[in-house]
Amino acid sequence: MARDKVRTYYILSLLVLASLLIIFAQNVFTGLSITSAEPLAEINRVDLFDEFLGNYSKVSVMLVNNDTVSHNFSINTFFDDKLQSSFNVTVDSGKTFQYQRDVLPERIPISQNETINSTLKVAKFVVYMDNQPEPFEKARFVFKNDQ
Repeated sequence: MARDKVRTYYILSLLVLASLLIIFAQNVFTGLSITSAEPLAEINRVDLFDEFLGNYSKVSVMLVNNDTVSHNFSINTFFDDKLQSSFNVTVDSGKTFQYQRDVLPERIPISQNETINSTLKVAKFVVYMDNQPEPFEKARFVFKNDQ
């Protein structure tokens, strides 16, 4: 009789353990297969040299819409906090869009930075989504002042 009780508890504990293992594995594999449903924005800078242009930078903004609906994006470029350009685009669901802009440091005005007592050339890229007041993504790039 005692041996049957032990065997019953042993089988029940194995069933509970197997159930927990299956639930854990299911959650792990489900989490790996689900992609982010939120749009993403990534801003990158690459410094280049050209014999005609000299030193310049190529700034790229990649927009990935993983959402189930289309989104409107606005990409704004500021030099020394003054709007230089604005580009608007609608990215459909499941699509990717890439925006590139060449930035010539000599076209950026010099601004005084009182915090570090220096002059800087600053370019700022700001991405807004769906007319929201808060930026969706932003990046600030500082360029060497060769003057």
